[in-house]
Amino acid sequence: MVDKKKSKGTSEGLGIAGFTLGIVGLVTLLFSILLALVLFIVGVILCSIQQKKNPTKLGKSGLIINIIGIILAVIFLIILIKYLGPIINEIQKQALQNFPAS
Repeated sequence: MVDKKKSKGTSEGLGIAGFTLGIVGLVTLLFSILLALVLFIVGVILCSIQQKKNPTKLGKSGLIINIIGIILAVIFLIILIKYLGPIINEIQKQALQNFPAS
């Protein structure tokens, strides 16, 4: 019976790692969208492997958190591009106008 508990604990490692990456990704999303997106994608991969090998509640929760995180990261990235794109274009135009001709 002790052996089953040890094997159960070690077989939940990918689910725990994926869940942790989801939580860390949500915090990172406030600072770096692309880094958070990478964390979410790795988390989805780890949780998916966990669910195929040995389905656990933590693996399923991690999978859900990571998928929600990917959706949020993509939405934030679209909003960022939509609103910062015109500002960056205007800055580039002004920089080119002020650039001395040779």
